[in-house]
Amino acid sequence: MNTNQRLVPLLVVREAGRAIDFYVNALGAKVLARYEHGSERRISHADLTLGGAAFALTEEARAWNSDAPPSLAGSPVVLQLSVGDASAALASMTRAGATVVFPLQEIFGERMARVRDPFGHLWILRERLEELSVDEIQRRRDALFAQHAPQAPACAEEEKTLSDGGASRQDPRIHLVLGPVGAGKSTFALGLARDHRAVRLTLDEWMARLFSPERPDAGVMEWYVERTARCIEQIWTIARDLVDAGTNVVLEIGLLRRHERDAFCRRVAEAGLELSIHVLDASRELRKQRVEARNLARGATFSMVVPPAIFELASDLWEPLDPSECDGRDVRFIRTDSGGSE
Repeated sequence: MNTNQRLVPLLVVREAGRAIDFYVNALGAKVLARYEHGSERRISHADLTLGGAAFALTEEARAWNSDAPPSLAGSPVVLQLSVGDASAALASMTRAGATVVFPLQEIFGERMARVRDPFGHLWILRERLEELSVDEIQRRRDALFAQHAPQAPACAEEEKTLSDGGASRQDPRIHLVLGPVGAGKSTFALGLARDHRAVRLTLDEWMARLFSPERPDAGVMEWYVERTARCIEQIWTIARDLVDAGTNVVLEIGLLRRHERDAFCRRVAEAGLELSIHVLDASRELRKQRVEARNLARGATFSMVVPPAIFELASDLWEPLDPSECDGRDVRFIRTDSGGSE
């Protein structure tokens, strides 16, 4: 095997030496060549093979427009790897530090999982379960997309014509920021609000201002859930009115569970509003450290103290988005391991 094939992906990473070790140990890649330069012996290029195909790797050099995913807040490219045992491949990658984006599931005759490696690159692991024709795959895809496509009201097009002369409505919109506790949502949302001249509405701030003084010592979860629901209803009313008035809105309202997100997305679609979803995540240990630091510092994004038990509970409640939640929607995934706080 050599790298003389016509198309060879070149992965830009930080810490290229560590990345090579990851691809070798976690995925079984083989190193064909490795070139170093300078007194620090930085890796300028490496050629590897994996699964019968070649790929290359280089250290980030932003002056040359060679940007690693953390510098771009993610990667738009997904590498697909066919494996004999997706469960084993997934376990190998996660043991070596990768993060599961979408868990294993059976779809279109394959078992698939989407994974983000420690260097920000996205992989789809694919295990073939049955041989399907192109027509059968298309039929199954059509059925899945039809099942999960957001349903707009029948009068949405007419209302759009009356309100904006029929122009395509790109803005204003709702920016929904999602992720587990400590992922960096508040800092990110502040930046979004600034960039889009948006109004930021945050569930934690509402809860802290309205209800924190009367928080009970017992039955906290029941108390919290009921008041959270009331706040979200009022936040939604305000958000809808703001967008209708021509103002962008950034929302941080929890929605840790898939059924909560599905209900909210249906509500946005039924209102005929535009929606962008931003999903942040980081390792659990890093998120825990951020929350502990925020509890002490009580800086600009602080709303209320999050005790260790509540952090663990909220982290366990978080359900990562699955593919059905992304179909037909503007969804963007952002890793915050390299910096930032919530």
